Amino acid sequence: MLDALFLSFSLTQLCPIEKAALNDAADRIEYAYVLEREAKEIAADLRAVTAKIDAVVQCGDPKSFTSATTKYLRQMSGDGHFYIEPRSDDTFTDDDWLTSWRKAAPSKGYGIRNVTIYKGNIGHLQISSFYELEASFARYDAAFELLSDTDAFILDLRGNGGGSPETERPLIWTFLTPGLGPLLTIESRIESLSVPSEVPVLWKRYGAERPLVVLIDGDTFSAPEAVAYTLQSVDRAVIIGEASGGGAHLLDSGVPVGEAFTLYVPTRRPVGTRTGGNWEGVGVLPDIEASSEDALETAISYLRAQLPK
Repeated sequence: MLDALFLSFSLTQLCPIEKAALNDAADRIEYAYVLEREAKEIAADLRAVTAKIDAVVQCGDPKSFTSATTKYLRQMSGDGHFYIEPRSDDTFTDDDWLTSWRKAAPSKGYGIRNVTIYKGNIGHLQISSFYELEASFARYDAAFELLSDTDAFILDLRGNGGGSPETERPLIWTFLTPGLGPLLTIESRIESLSVPSEVPVLWKRYGAERPLVVLIDGDTFSAPEAVAYTLQSVDRAVIIGEASGGGAHLLDSGVPVGEAFTLYVPTRRPVGTRTGGNWEGVGVLPDIEASSEDALETAISYLRAQLPK
């Protein structure tokens, strides 16, 4: 595994600041990463790298360093949630990934990409990202009001790369009957966690009776996978499309590493109360396979066949 990182830095040798960041990252990962055995292996690899690369006077490009390190951590661990970025003296800057994501929200409809009613009174809601609930609530409220009288529902999560659990969780309960109890528990090596049995839904519930399809593809990752997985686990939805990206672990807040970088480490993992597992590394598997391009038409055809003629 070391060779891959050596190649990544072959043109930009590690300077002392970068070496210090890798050492700090190794300590943090060993302490906090959600999978204990893998945490020790990743930390040992990073320490071996810093021990073998001599510091040089000319430091590398911080963005190249963080890009290569992020790629390496993800490839080595198989966990797509690892992330490291340059740190500014300001808490948030335009280069900060979270700030950039939030700034893009208005131009992306706060995640509500498409609301349509197809022939046969089939509703279609496409969500491209899960922005924080406070910012996105009005859009969800309007979407579910518009689709509330449809006879079937397509929840389209293709290409949705993740976002806020505070929006993911009420979305799940929009399609369920209250009182089912906890559907996911959360595990962590470093803290005790409690999970509410369910969360309030402040927009109009669609309910648990009408047919529901969830569309996913290989770019569906993290929070939208939780939606698809949970609804599938209680037999509420038929999943159509491609296996999703396989990112079940949850990120903690970023922590400083070295003098100039911030590291994000997955510290928690969900476990389905019905399944005893999650979708990490394998993705949510569709009930009906279809390419990402064909998934919507497949869903419409499927639902038309389910509805009364």
